[in-house]
This record gives sequence, structure tokens and C-alpha cells, in this order.
Amino acid sequence: MTHEVRAAPRAASMRSAWYAVILLLLLYCMSFIDRLILSLLAPALSAAFQISDVKLGVLFGMGFGVVYGLTGLPLAHLIDKSNRVRMVTFGVLLWSVCTIGSAFAPNYTALVILRAGVAVGEAVLSPAAISIIADLFPREKRSAPTTAYMAVSTFMGAGAFVIGGAALDLGTHLSAALGMEPWRLALVFVGLPGIAMGLLFYSTVREPVRAPAPANEQFSTAGQAIGYVAKEFGLYGYVYLAAAMLTMTGFAASAWAPTLMVRTHGLTPAHAGYLYGTVGLVTGLIGAVLWPVLVEAWSRKGRKDALIIAFTIGITGYWICAATLALTPSIVVMLAAVGAATFFTTAGAVLIPMIFQNVTPGRMRGRVMAGYLMANNLVGFTIGPPLAAWIAERFFTGPHAIGYGMAAIALVGGPIASVAVWMTRKAYLRALVTAEARERAADEALLAAR
Repeated sequence: MTHEVRAAPRAASMRSAWYAVILLLLLYCMSFIDRLILSLLAPALSAAFQISDVKLGVLFGMGFGVVYGLTGLPLAHLIDKSNRVRMVTFGVLLWSVCTIGSAFAPNYTALVILRAGVAVGEAVLSPAAISIIADLFPREKRSAPTTAYMAVSTFMGAGAFVIGGAALDLGTHLSAALGMEPWRLALVFVGLPGIAMGLLFYSTVREPVRAPAPANEQFSTAGQAIGYVAKEFGLYGYVYLAAAMLTMTGFAASAWAPTLMVRTHGLTPAHAGYLYGTVGLVTGLIGAVLWPVLVEAWSRKGRKDALIIAFTIGITGYWICAATLALTPSIVVMLAAVGAATFFTTAGAVLIPMIFQNVTPGRMRGRVMAGYLMANNLVGFTIGPPLAAWIAERFFTGPHAIGYGMAAIALVGGPIASVAVWMTRKAYLRALVTAEARERAADEALLAAR
């Protein structure tokens, strides 16, 4: 079952391509649940291991983000050269086993080590998925599957809390019967499905054919890859900076918003997860549909920079709403800000990979995506949660202190992100012209070979 990638695919090939995309979507959903579940378990973890908010922030962010960031590029180098289906399967099984293992962690150190294993496994998925999708579909058909995949990060950034809350509720009900603490059972419940899905992906999805690359665009060595990114630093450098600032703001919010609800409004962790997750899930889905439609409409009017304009609007709206949800004393305003923030942040999640797919050579997509994820994790995931906790403990007191820490990050990192995105506009337009010429030549070469 070989996938043809540039010529018009047969119906059967398109069905198999979309089948692979659906499985990748489900795996990406599971990765967010396993990644964010600890935010709901913060009160239980603090009590079980007698740790401060700063240590919890390190566990949420640094324990995951540093490892994710440092392993992402080496793994992506393998992805760009090897069988991506096998790499995805390895990653899924690793993070699922480590999530289940976290349920049996005897102390804080063991939990940090197991979270590092989750990070290594998840570092494989998105670079491989973006590369696989690009080779399953021709350029004119990539937008829908790419948007669908990346939209997961917007609605599951909130939706993971709904599923996590359900897992925690189930663990609470079964705790006495099974003789395990609810938070430990919740980790088992969210980790088990990944093992089944990983094996299903490996047994039913074939590695797609890679499009041939010109001799001068093989990028087989790390030096060649670094040279390409350095040459296009005006594009990738600013996108990476914007992504890092956006993720620092966003993950500080997602890591601590449920805890803020618990401390300031007396909710249970599960209830906070349901509220936060449901609102974000709805508006994230709306944004995932509307942002690509908006970009397409502007593009039809001749705005080749539509992706950059939409991304700038989205990122600016996001940090304003993130600061609002962190500062307001009203639960109603907080939930409204959660919904608006999730809608706006969808722009970055679905449009950044489209930027990369539009202008990046095929043999560089995995590594460029990994660079983006490294910026997210080494700066955003690693710094955001512990920095918010440190600011709160150092400068503020009371149940709303963590909210002030979240707001401080949003009001500093957010404007930097907005400016950085706009700075990519000219470089993106230049790279787009080159990419369109490159793909026309590749299409002609494939047709001639047939």
C-alpha cells in the first residue's frame, strides 16, 4: 500500500492517508493528556511529596521541557532520515509506559525522571507527524490535514483537563477498592490507551514515500541543516522566539489556572478541570476552524502574507486575554478570558506548521519543526510554570498570588512575541517564492519519472 505523494491520489490512497492522519490526531490528543495531567494533580502531589509550588513548577515545566527540547533535534535528525512510523511507535510506547510508571513513583526525584521519559517519547511525535503528512498529501491538499493535526494543541491544551478530571474522578471512586491513591490511579488510566494506540498505528500505517529532493537540498548532515536555518534566520529565528514567548505565557497559564480556581474559588481539582477544559475545548475548536478559513480568504485576495498577519493578531489577542484571566477576581470573567485566550492561541498552533510546510524543504521539515518545539520547551515549558510560582512566592501573598505571577509573564513575554512574529513577514515572502519554484520542479521530476 504505497502512498503516491504529488500526482493526484486515488480514492483508496486518500482514504489511507486520512486514516493515518486520524491516528496521528488521536495520538497527539493522548500526548496532551499525559503531559498536562500533573497540573490537575498539583494539590495531591504537593501533599504526597511535601513539595513547594516552585518544585511543582519545575516538575510541570523544567522536568519535561529541558529533556523534550534537548532530545527533539537529535530525534528529528533521525526522523528526516529513517522510518517515521517506527519512530512514532517508539515514542508513543515510551511516553505511555513512563506515564503509567509515574503512578508508582516513590518520591519526587523518581517522578522527575519518569517525566523525562514522557518528554523523550513525546518529542518524536510532532516532527514525524508533520513530515508524514507532507508526504501523504500534495501541496494543495496539505492545509486541511495539517490544520486538523495542529488544532489538537489548541483544544486539547484545555480539553486534556476534562479528560484528566474524569480520570481523577474515576480514581477517587475506585481508590478504596483498588488500594491506590486517586492521583496514582488517574495516571494509570490516562497512560494505558497510548499503548494500544501505538501498537495499532504500527500495525496499520505504512511509511509514506518521501518526495525526491534536489542534490543541493539533501541536508543529510547536521552541519548542512544548521547552515540552512542560519541562512533563513530572519524567518525561523523570529518564529522560534515568538513561539518561546507564547508558550512561556501559555504554559504558565495552563499549569496554574486550575490551581488558581481551586485556591480563589474553592473548587475541587476535578471541577476546575471540567470548567477550564470545557470552555477551552469549545473555543479552541471554533478557532481551529475559523483561523485557516480567514487565512484562505485573505490569500484569495492576493495577501501572500496572510499567515503572518493572522498569526500576529492571534498572538496579541492571546496574551491580553491570558493576563486578564490571571488578574480577575471573578470566576465568570476568568472563564470568559479562558475561552477567548484559547480561541486566539489557536492561530499560532495551526498556522506555524503551515508556515513551515509552505517554505521548508522536505528533508528539513522534521528538524525545523523540532527546532520550534525545542524553543517551546527549553524556554516556554521549562521557564513558564516555575517562574510564575517564583514571582508569586517572592513578590505576592494570598490565594491569588499565583495569578499575579502568571500575569507578569503574559505582560512581558506577550508583546515580545507579537513583535517577533511581525518581524518575519519579509523573510517569509522571500522564502515562499523559492519554495513554490522548488515544488514545481519536484512535481515535474516525479511526472517525468513515471
